[in-house]
Amino acid sequence: MTLPLLILTTLPNAELSADKAMLPLANIVVNMLCLGSMLLLTKPMTLSRETTGSMAMSTMIVNNAFMFPFILSIYGDSGFADAVLYDFGNAIMVATVTFSTAFRYSDEPYQRFAMLRRIAGAPLFWALGTGVALSVSGTALPPLISDIVDPLAQMTSPLILVALGIFFSRSIKQIRLVALALFIRMGLGFVFGLGCATLVGLEGQTFIVVALCSGAPIGFTALTLTSMAKLDMELTASAVSLSIVLGLLYIPLVVLLFQ
Repeated sequence: MTLPLLILTTLPNAELSADKAMLPLANIVVNMLCLGSMLLLTKPMTLSRETTGSMAMSTMIVNNAFMFPFILSIYGDSGFADAVLYDFGNAIMVATVTFSTAFRYSDEPYQRFAMLRRIAGAPLFWALGTGVALSVSGTALPPLISDIVDPLAQMTSPLILVALGIFFSRSIKQIRLVALALFIRMGLGFVFGLGCATLVGLEGQTFIVVALCSGAPIGFTALTLTSMAKLDMELTASAVSLSIVLGLLYIPLVVLLFQ
């Protein structure tokens, strides 16, 4: 509830230029490059279909929500707007390619457009569309609505940090594969993000946000898709949990380097 409200109160105040339309595409490119790297690096290994599927989930899905508290506190509303637009590419990937990939490595039946329908009906999706429309048209939220929803919207960052703790597991399994997944998702993802931002010609704060979000930890949705497709749940849970710990240490250091 709070994240759609935060998007709705932030995007109308952001200036959406033509280069911002490239942000979702940049996310999709980075995620696809991470998937390709995983397939290439695991090719010499003898992995089961379920384990390969879990590795795919752990490298294709990025947790941009993890970045929101950092970006809001350092770069403000304009930086947050960039992060939200960049994350839209991640949502498109999850609803299409990532969802299909999960069941490609599974024997479970699935409806081809189930995830797409779920995301299309989500408040987050509608808040993004409404926020972009208000920004482009130069329309501000009515003061009465803004006064009501703003306190709820400001709860987003604390709730995200609580969620990180809820999903964390101290049990780390298959450490070699987990380390490889983190290297691809957070290490190569960061490098791919830098490359995409440079090729597209992004500058300043938007360049930094794309790079940071590309190297963010593994997204929680990886756990959902791994469970739905009956893949290697232990591997995905371990990778997600360890990525959270590394993200808390690694992201502030990268922010300092950019500063």
